[in-house]
Amino acid sequence: MIGRLRRALSSAIGLRTRVLIGMLSIAFAACIGFALAIYAFVSILQDELQFDTIDRELASLVVDYKHGVPISGRRGDTGWVYVSQAPAHDPSLPKALQRIGNHQYDVVRYHDHQYYVARRDVGHTAIYMMVNVQDVKEFEDRLATLGWATLSVVIVLALLIGIGFSYLILRPVRRLAGRLSSYRPGQSNPPIAADYGDRDMRDIAESFDELIERFDAAIAREKAFTEDASHELRTPLAVALNASELLDDMPDLDERARNRVARVRHACERMQRLVTALLYLARDQQRENETLSDAAVVLDDVLVYQRDAMAAHGVELSVEARSTPLPLPEGVIYSVLHNLIDNAVRHTEHGWLWVEVTPERICVTDTGSGLPAEALTHIFERQYRTADSPGLGIGLYLVSRICDRQGWTIHADSEPGVGTRIEILLDPSVEPSSKPLARAEAPYVRRLASGGKA
Repeated sequence: MIGRLRRALSSAIGLRTRVLIGMLSIAFAACIGFALAIYAFVSILQDELQFDTIDRELASLVVDYKHGVPISGRRGDTGWVYVSQAPAHDPSLPKALQRIGNHQYDVVRYHDHQYYVARRDVGHTAIYMMVNVQDVKEFEDRLATLGWATLSVVIVLALLIGIGFSYLILRPVRRLAGRLSSYRPGQSNPPIAADYGDRDMRDIAESFDELIERFDAAIAREKAFTEDASHELRTPLAVALNASELLDDMPDLDERARNRVARVRHACERMQRLVTALLYLARDQQRENETLSDAAVVLDDVLVYQRDAMAAHGVELSVEARSTPLPLPEGVIYSVLHNLIDNAVRHTEHGWLWVEVTPERICVTDTGSGLPAEALTHIFERQYRTADSPGLGIGLYLVSRICDRQGWTIHADSEPGVGTRIEILLDPSVEPSSKPLARAEAPYVRRLASGGKA
């Protein structure tokens, strides 16, 4: 519990606030300690001085008493003198004085006032000296007021000094944060440590430089591998495609063999589009003047490829498609649509599949097995797959990467036993669909990119 509270406070309080709190705490503790020490010192000093004054006054009273000088009654503005022949039984003697012995000092309350009291005996006679401490209390009150005023001034000064020092202390940290925020992976980034002369900040900056170098090296290796692998695949894919076309042109090829050749050709075409998508993701930035590709036209190719799989799973299809030009290669759009539709078909048995491709969104909804809530939050992670998933957990991850690259928003909604909907918002001003997952059966409808039906 304490650990969680400490972590919560650490995440909620910034470094500058911690510096201010530290300086204020030190100033407050120093002021309190100094005030307590001064107060204790003054109190002890006053007590010593007061009792020493009373002791001298008593010595003078004793001398006067021995010479027959009357000493009882008021003495000065704040003192009283009592003389008693029988202090234990004298009714005129205040009760507070009866418990004080010879050569003793005490503080007593009499008539709502505090007095310093001392006693000296001359034979059987007791002489009491009382001094009002009201002036002392007033002095202590003034001292306390002065202490609080000083504490307030010191806290304000500590706050101002703390703000200034925190700015000076954190200025190189903020500059470092600005440099790190301008870092672009895989690009030429000047070293950070060269801007810092301070040894500690330079050590931190050098550590970041080393980390950035490792990041850049890892990105370069990944990019080189993806590009090399994709380029190396182009040649055998082109050979396989040419061979499949030559086989398809052979007049003596029977229908069964021709279907197999067509499947090989479609697989090679899909592989080519996947290579195009990987090369697109391997590029640092989107190329300028990227050719527009119509997602509705690409959807036709995807549905042709998925036709046999949908028939095998008993999936009925409903499509709404309008011309949707996107600044992407056809292979990238094909990968997005193919992975969404293929994932839906794989998890649907004798159900429905709704596909929507419009300039506002790409939406694929199925009546398949659905996903539990705990799995829904991980479906776009790399190599994540459920226990009954036949895939490798790459398809939806690839789709999410393309969406991130394009600035699209991807949403997933699913309910076990009802179905799943995955929606890509192409227009940032469009809200996610609020339609329920369960829908009544609808007839098969195809709206082509031109607006007609088939």
